[in-house]
Amino acid sequence: MSDFEITALVLAEHEVFRREFSALEDLSGEELAAAWEALHAKLEVHAVAEEQLFYPLLAQEADGEQETAEGVHDHNEIRHAAAAVGEHEVGSEAWWEAVRNARQVNADHMAEEETDFFPPFKEAVDDEQREALGMRWLAFHDEHEQAEGLSGEDAEVAEVVATEVPEGDPSL
Repeated sequence: MSDFEITALVLAEHEVFRREFSALEDLSGEELAAAWEALHAKLEVHAVAEEQLFYPLLAQEADGEQETAEGVHDHNEIRHAAAAVGEHEVGSEAWWEAVRNARQVNADHMAEEETDFFPPFKEAVDDEQREALGMRWLAFHDEHEQAEGLSGEDAEVAEVVATEVPEGDPSL
C-alpha cells in the first residue's frame, strides 16, 4: 500500500487530530485560541474531503450507503460540536467542556471509520483508484488550506452519495 493511498492519508490525518486535541491541554491564551482555530479548520477540510472523495465511492462501490449516511451524520455532529466551542471564552471551563465534547465526538467517528468503513472500501476499490483518490485528497487540502472556500454547513447524505468522483490521477 502506498503512503499516498486515500485510506493511509485519512488515517494519518486521524493521528494528527488525536495529537492536536491532546496538545491543546498544554496551551493557554492566544496560543490556545490559535491552536483551536487551526484544528477546527482542519476538521472541516477533512470532513469535506471525505464527503467529496471517500464517502461517494464507499456508498457506490463498497455497498456502504449506511456507513456513508452514518459518516455524514457524524461529520455534521462534529461541525456542531466544534461550533459550540466558539460560543465560550477561550480557556474557560465551558470552553474546555465544549472542546472535550468535540474531541469525543470526533474520536468516536474516527474509530468507526477505521474499523467499519476502511475494510470494505479497501476490498471494493482497487489500489490504483485509491492512490488516485489520495492524490486528489492532497490536492483538495492544498486548495482549501485553513478551510478556505468551505462553508462549514451541514452536508446532505443524498448529495454526498450522488457525488461523481473522477477516476484516475489528477496530476496526469
